[in-house]
Amino acid sequence: MIVQRLKNFAARPLDQKILTTLFFMRQGLAKLPYLPIPLRLPIPPSDMATLWWSYVIPGYRTECGFFEYWGQDVGDLCFLRRILRPGMVFFDVGAYHGLFTLVAAKVLGKRGRVIAFEPSPRELRRLRFHLRLNRLSGVEVVPFAVGSHNGARRFFVVTSEDTSMNSLQPPPIESTVEETTVGTVSLDQYCRENGIDAVDLIKIDVEGGELEVFLGAQRILALHRPFIICEVLDRVTLPWGYPARQIVDWLENCGYHWFDFDLDGNLRPHAKRTDYSQVKNYLAVPAEKLSVVGKWLRS
Repeated sequence: MIVQRLKNFAARPLDQKILTTLFFMRQGLAKLPYLPIPLRLPIPPSDMATLWWSYVIPGYRTECGFFEYWGQDVGDLCFLRRILRPGMVFFDVGAYHGLFTLVAAKVLGKRGRVIAFEPSPRELRRLRFHLRLNRLSGVEVVPFAVGSHNGARRFFVVTSEDTSMNSLQPPPIESTVEETTVGTVSLDQYCRENGIDAVDLIKIDVEGGELEVFLGAQRILALHRPFIICEVLDRVTLPWGYPARQIVDWLENCGYHWFDFDLDGNLRPHAKRTDYSQVKNYLAVPAEKLSVVGKWLRS
């Protein structure tokens, strides 16, 4: 059987041999835990930013480089890189393995403040590993879930497959889930306790708990008026008892306008929908700051 497969492989055209080899290389590398790789992000203005990462996606796309990032956040990351300026404060709420945290820390360096909130012990280990790999010592890592108040809550950790769906509510998946207890903190309380008097940009991806984050950040939303990059997805909000469009409604009621990201980081006005079934982040901009993003707006 093996001999026949080798013969079939040898008979293929050269381009097919190369693609097959690259595919199986990725399959093998994906099985190696904490393998440092150079992850290339196609984000301007440098056109390609490189981070050290520790996970290879098993699949292979011929239109992308072997170590090029081809996830769903390219447009978000392009915008993040554009909007951050020296002195800004960035909150990564639901940091997971730290992709947004790393890009923000690379941009701001010591000229701003990056604070990453991640409650899962497993994800915390990889997040901190990525910070060490990239020699980013200035990031503040907070090992808490973000909610409406300080305290302790049940937390559900997905043990395999889509481990990004860890949540304060049982996630809507068939994979095995382990229950643990984590501390929770509200953003308003965190700012009061840590002397933070301005928040410029918040990325929120908490698998359906977005409204709880807003409830605990009402002072920030009223006074600091940050830009907000936020996931809006029915699949994860329904276990919390509400449709995802209520996330859009909430911030609209706070005087925010919503936008879609293009792949290059430019923006388009968001047409509010009844159903949100696509895994995607959107941008919410305070009405008084619309002029800041006007140069990146497409009709």
